Amino acid sequence: MEKLTRGLWLAGAAALAAQVPASAQQNDPIGETAQGDLAVTIYNNGQALVQDVRQLPIAQGRSRIEFPDVSASIRPETLSFNAANTSIVEQNFDFDLLSPGKLMEKAIGQTVTLVRTNPATGQETRERATVLSTSGGVVIRIGDRIEVLRDDGLPVRVIFDRVPPNLRARPTLSVTVDSARGGTRPPRSAT
Repeated sequence: MEKLTRGLWLAGAAALAAQVPASAQQNDPIGETAQGDLAVTIYNNGQALVQDVRQLPIAQGRSRIEFPDVSASIRPETLSFNAANTSIVEQNFDFDLLSPGKLMEKAIGQTVTLVRTNPATGQETRERATVLSTSGGVVIRIGDRIEVLRDDGLPVRVIFDRVPPNLRARPTLSVTVDSARGGTRPPRSAT
């Protein structure tokens, strides 16, 4: 199991090899001084329970709290959450990680920029294209023509206007909460 608590209490199961990475402190919007009590319990069945207690500011009303760098092996169905005067509206484990293939899949129906380089002259040309499909290859529409992007060694790059909001560079646990009051508060005991 893996627990994270940041002004709240979260618990979940993860594989024993899963660790809370040191980089989590570097990416913590609260800062490394927010590190609280850390406890690890290791079980014989390849599971671990990690509890990380932190103080986090929670806004009054509905807000979303994200915990990046959680283990990709976490069992999200085992997570629990506790924070004084706060209830869970929704919790998600976003492990749909950013990759070229996933980025292209999420771009279906969207417009991207193709950059092609002429091998003889080195000159680049740019064209806007709509991604139509990624099943068995990338199918795009440029103006009135349909093309298939092939991996034939010709220099073609695809530039995306933005990263889709549902793709993550790292596994991320997100919790949407509804809080009766705003502010930083200590976590309450797990029930």
